[in-house]
Amino acid sequence: MIHYLIEFRFQGKSKRDFKRLIYEVDRKFRLGSAKAKIPVPHITIVAPFSTSNQKRLVKDFKQVCENHPLIRFNISGFGSFDKTRVVYVNINPSQEMIKFREGLINRLKSYCTLKPTDMRSFFRIFKTIRDYHPHATIAMRLEKNKFEKIKEYVNRKRKPNLRYTLARVTLIKNKRILYEYDFLLKRLLNRREAKSKRLYIKTINLLKND
Repeated sequence: MIHYLIEFRFQGKSKRDFKRLIYEVDRKFRLGSAKAKIPVPHITIVAPFSTSNQKRLVKDFKQVCENHPLIRFNISGFGSFDKTRVVYVNINPSQEMIKFREGLINRLKSYCTLKPTDMRSFFRIFKTIRDYHPHATIAMRLEKNKFEKIKEYVNRKRKPNLRYTLARVTLIKNKRILYEYDFLLKRLLNRREAKSKRLYIKTINLLKND
């Protein structure tokens, strides 16, 4: 079955800093994930879902993105999900980020099979911020002992605290970029364009002048 995912991918210095921390934790606690390719640090906007109508999905993804201004959010400290034993960098979503996610779910829910957590957070309108916990994963699927040690380790580190701009949002198909929307260039990028360093530099230059 084909699976889609909508996410924000960190780039530039933030991407390098996140990867450095992930590798550091991986090596120190011998998690073994460094033997495989660690994915680009990201924030999930809409969890993995399926649909038989990719053409409509791409059209709706583009239209929702076009109707939103630049989205900003805060990165603040570390957190964990005790039940699933995940350690992460905490993301405080702005109202713009919440509304953007709601807009996507509202468009997709009639013809896509969404995760129950996304559907619940959409219908609990006044509890959306509580129900949606965006984060950038440092380590996951941990043994209980390592989970506690990693939590203690990252909490001794200097806590990240900065404001970030969501310049692009990515539509993933089976773990590969299908399309990416650029809020600065105000256009949909195909996989080749999304991976273009030249276009990314243009995006960053526009962001600096925003």
